[in-house]
Amino acid sequence: MAENHVRLLCTVIKVDLVYEAPDRTLIPFFDSIQDSPLMQSPSLRDALRSGIAEQKAPFIYKGPYGVFFAALHSGEGLLLMGPMCSEKLTKLRRRQMYGSYGIDVDNARELRSYALSEIRNMILLTNLALKNGNLENEELMHLNKLINQGDKTIHTEQTRYMMNEEAENDDEAFRHSYYEEKLLMQAIREGRTEVAIRLAENMDRDTGRLSSGRDLSHWRNLAIIGIALCTRAAIEGGISPEEGYRLSGYYIQKCDAAQDPAHMLHYRNRAIEELTAQVQERLEKPRGSGYVERCKDYVRKHYREKIYLEDIAGSLGISPTYLSKLFKKETGQRLQDYINEERVYRASNLLIYSPLSLQEIAEYVNFPNQSYFGKIFRQFRHMTPREYRDRYTPSEATE
Repeated sequence: MAENHVRLLCTVIKVDLVYEAPDRTLIPFFDSIQDSPLMQSPSLRDALRSGIAEQKAPFIYKGPYGVFFAALHSGEGLLLMGPMCSEKLTKLRRRQMYGSYGIDVDNARELRSYALSEIRNMILLTNLALKNGNLENEELMHLNKLINQGDKTIHTEQTRYMMNEEAENDDEAFRHSYYEEKLLMQAIREGRTEVAIRLAENMDRDTGRLSSGRDLSHWRNLAIIGIALCTRAAIEGGISPEEGYRLSGYYIQKCDAAQDPAHMLHYRNRAIEELTAQVQERLEKPRGSGYVERCKDYVRKHYREKIYLEDIAGSLGISPTYLSKLFKKETGQRLQDYINEERVYRASNLLIYSPLSLQEIAEYVNFPNQSYFGKIFRQFRHMTPREYRDRYTPSEATE
């Protein structure tokens, strides 16, 4: 492969490429040589050279901190790739990673993180560019032991699992559970909170019968999958993806930390209750045109930032004047008043459920100062922020 082609490939995939000739001469196709593990670590090159000597396909090496490197045959020599991170590294971990390759870098460059599938695809693309033939995705992963189980093993274990399920469980109960799950999703889409909770509790009773003897991981997975499905149903029912995913993220985190099934299902049910309530609230509010609804979504997403009419209108592809008039006509409310109302709503929750000071809350929801925050808050809540906190904060909460 011509040198200019490799340099172009390096630019496209944005991963460092180094050609190692048979006499071990190195040709880098990038500029940051001083902090390149491929250039500065002979032991890393030895590991890559040793790995690919045993196979014709690209060799993938996983180093410390989830960082991948690869070696590919290129004529008589080798083409080396990396580093490719499978997770975002903090500044400290970047320094530690570089240190593991003998590189002392005070301001180590930040490395982009990739999904494992992206790393795989970059290696496959480079292999194709080198005209080394075509490899299937799974084949590359198996050859490099990144996937341990083959199809035969999976099918064998799957057959055993199915036989065990058929012996221990009642197919009619499974069908009943699936039917109730469909009813639950529909109740959430329609904002029927009480019905959704009742159906969820009915399903819990069936699940307890079908899942006796299962370990905690089973219950945790059950609760987390339930939250994910209900979140999707709530988004289909009209709440914004931002609202849905933030709420589900919180309850999934709670389920992940819980150590008993009762708490896991409790958090699942709380998520269902809140998601359905949000759908119900959205359905009860008169909906405006698509422009007005998208405008509201913009405000809900950016309420912590400075919001300008021109920016919203630009994102919608309409003029600021038209958006302002349309919003007032359909909602009976000025856009700035709606922005303030959204910020007050967010601040109200923080006053009740967070230990932040009034000044910190004002800054968090992007009011210019505490005095203005108090003035706007009184317009919508008819009391001061401090009075609101004193009245509605649960007695057991920490001030």
